[in-house]
Amino acid sequence: MADEKELREELCGIGRRLYERHLTSGAGGSISVRTTKEDEVLIKPSGFSLADLLPEHIVKVNLKGESLKGKYKPSSDTPWHLMIYSQRREVRAIVHAHPPICGGFACAGIPLDTPTFTEVIIQVGRVPLMEYATPTTMEYARLVAQSIEDADALLMKNHGIITLGANLEQAFQRTELLEDYAKMLLVAKILGGPKELPAEETHKLRTLESERWRMKLAEELYK
Repeated sequence: MADEKELREELCGIGRRLYERHLTSGAGGSISVRTTKEDEVLIKPSGFSLADLLPEHIVKVNLKGESLKGKYKPSSDTPWHLMIYSQRREVRAIVHAHPPICGGFACAGIPLDTPTFTEVIIQVGRVPLMEYATPTTMEYARLVAQSIEDADALLMKNHGIITLGANLEQAFQRTELLEDYAKMLLVAKILGGPKELPAEETHKLRTLESERWRMKLAEELYK
């Protein structure tokens, strides 16, 4: 498992990739990752653009929300990041972004959970649509944690998306894949509507991903 220095550098690299690929803008979005200690998390500071993030900017907090290292205030998204880590031990990284096409679906209140594209079914799984709540409030944080307690991705009404992973790379790839999928769904709607896969095939594909997820977690924990 990577040490803290490597995790800080990787987190900054993921932030730049999100920004350069237009998956977020301004100071929007947040990224976090567990350290080698289960109860410690590295997270983006509040007010920083992911394009300009440096390792020394990142804040280290514990699962109680207490700052352990860093001179900046942690992201306003910190409460729900920590709630997710507390309720799901297998999650080691979280990406929250504002991709424009996913954002369009979020603002229209249209789910991304249509089982049509095999890669999304296998690599992401279910994508619940979370009802609106005022961001940065504790009500919002509790709703996020509740809405994603049995999924690895979430579409937030009037906001953006969250993806989880066994590591930062997996969480990032799920974000990137969801934005591409939103584009595909939009085109499919123009062409007459997406055609859903049979329920039994969807179940088979999601079972495959469950096994891959467990294997990836084992690699992260014991390498």
